Amino acid sequence: MVRCRVAALDDVKPGELKQVDAGGVPVCLARLESGEVYALSDICSHEEIELSDGDLQGAEVECPAHGSRFDVRTGAVSGWPAEKPVAVYPVAVDGDEVYVEV
Repeated sequence: MVRCRVAALDDVKPGELKQVDAGGVPVCLARLESGEVYALSDICSHEEIELSDGDLQGAEVECPAHGSRFDVRTGAVSGWPAEKPVAVYPVAVDGDEVYVEV
């Protein structure tokens, strides 16, 4: 796995999503209202839609196309029509820098 600096912590406000590139891998960063940061594949497993364009509701991201929902902590499907989970990646916050391992 490769550790990539993907953003400054201030670039991802609590309750928001951000698309980043981690060594050529499209990643959706999700910062919960509690401040925790998670990283998951930015591509919905139902269709080729960027999850970072969706909405973050609690710990779930909702795909903007058909409403599939995924738990940002595990990648598990939490709402149809998606049936397959999305990949999640380890996140490290070092000071004000966010790193993702891909």
